[in-house]
Amino acid sequence: MTMRIMVVEDDALIALDMVGLLEEMGHEVVAEAADACAAWELAEHDRPDMALVDIRLARNTDGGKLALKLYDRLGIRSLFVSGSITEEFRREMAKANPVGFLGKPVTRRTLGDALKTA
Repeated sequence: MTMRIMVVEDDALIALDMVGLLEEMGHEVVAEAADACAAWELAEHDRPDMALVDIRLARNTDGGKLALKLYDRLGIRSLFVSGSITEEFRREMAKANPVGFLGKPVTRRTLGDALKTA
């Protein structure tokens, strides 16, 4: 199933890599943002099916808070992609009904497996 996905990642090379993987898998990347404020504005406008969200974002913004807002206000679920996922973070994010949690670096296989559960 093709999904419309937003990538929220502050590292340009990692974002580029994830966009490439998603497009290879047949998904449409509808928006990209490096910080939570820009991501929120894009999500309101583009209404993606799902967001790939890093936890620590540009401009000192928080991917967890963004994910909660996306889910509460727009019904958009997030797949967290980060090198700093803790058990406490997983518990806090349960309210956002996440698709899942992936450590970095992301591979085609780990990303594909996570998206199958969406």
